[in-house]
Amino acid sequence: EEQGQRVVLVDDDGVSLAMLARGLRKRGYVVAAYSDPREMLLKLRDDAPAAVITDMRMPHLSGLDVVERVHTTLGGDAPAVIVVSADGDETLLNEAFRLGAVDYLLKPVSDAELGAKLDKALRNKPRHAGPSAIPERVGEWRLGECIGRGGTACVFRATREGSQVPFALKVVWPHLTSNTETLLRFRREIDALSTLEHPQLVRFIESGREESAYYYVMEYLSGGTLRDRLRTKGKGTSQDVLVMLEQLAEPLAYLHQEGLVHRDLKPSNVFLDERGYVLGDFGLARRLLDHGITLAEEFIGTPLYLAPEVFRSRDFDHSVDYYALGVCALELLHGEPVLRETDSMALIGRLMDEGLPDPRSVLGAEAPEVIVSLIADLIHREPGSRLKHRDDLLARVQAARSALGA
Repeated sequence: EEQGQRVVLVDDDGVSLAMLARGLRKRGYVVAAYSDPREMLLKLRDDAPAAVITDMRMPHLSGLDVVERVHTTLGGDAPAVIVVSADGDETLLNEAFRLGAVDYLLKPVSDAELGAKLDKALRNKPRHAGPSAIPERVGEWRLGECIGRGGTACVFRATREGSQVPFALKVVWPHLTSNTETLLRFRREIDALSTLEHPQLVRFIESGREESAYYYVMEYLSGGTLRDRLRTKGKGTSQDVLVMLEQLAEPLAYLHQEGLVHRDLKPSNVFLDERGYVLGDFGLARRLLDHGITLAEEFIGTPLYLAPEVFRSRDFDHSVDYYALGVCALELLHGEPVLRETDSMALIGRLMDEGLPDPRSVLGAEAPEVIVSLIADLIHREPGSRLKHRDDLLARVQAARSALGA
């Protein structure tokens, strides 16, 4: 961490504000704390902070207002802005990132997670942050709203010049285009996606570079994601789970036959359209023998959906994708994430020590045994005992349908 840098905190909750300030001061940061964002903005130039941490929901100004006004006021000299959310509302978070936020935290915030996020944000602080960092047009593509973002890239709804047909355009954050490792990962993602052709995989359109903007274009799937479906419709039925398992078994088998492991299968990367379930986001996909790009300082993947062996070693096989598929199936039947731990490191420790909860304890007595046992075999802690082949999975799906009389 960098000692002595100035950090501004904004939160109308006095208790939360005091706890955050105390944790940062222990780490050597100079902290200015404000319960009223309007006062903070008036003193922003005098404070000259290296970072601003703001709550998303406040009575006078929202966190979105804070992010936007920080960048409007300071422009290219804007600090790294981290937003804090109590509910993880993806629409608000996506808008915060579009406006220039670099990271987010979910309440309750631990000292360790806050410190780690802030240290990383300051190490990677963009020279020119904010919405103007990504142009409104890239090549012949006009960018619309931000529909997704990650640590290295943002996805926009986009249209080609002279057309209103929507596509999805993924572009590397401008401040990371000088990072060779980031560009190698992005290039590898393009290479993987552009050579794949399967009806249950998102379709690649083209890739390119416009000055400092590295991007690629893929089809836009208007049906949203499995995460969206869970949020709007709640838990699914046993039949919904069997359909998902059946449809995603095929693209997974195709990937594995091509020597690829997806390693980031989760509800937000499973899309829905008239074709059914479609697998997307190949940012972490790798060939099974490829260990060339490590990103050693950054934890790769979403902990809840990662098989235990991923935490211990880089030596894992395609069964990690079936494990993640099983976690998604459990979540679809349960209606929400199986574990609600918001501290990533605490979640990893729990998964390594205890593993996921037993599916029966999550789903209750009313869940059919044939479904519970199928999910349990997908998320088995030991790779050798895990259900991990398409034909075996499809046979189990058919057997479950027969047992349920479907």
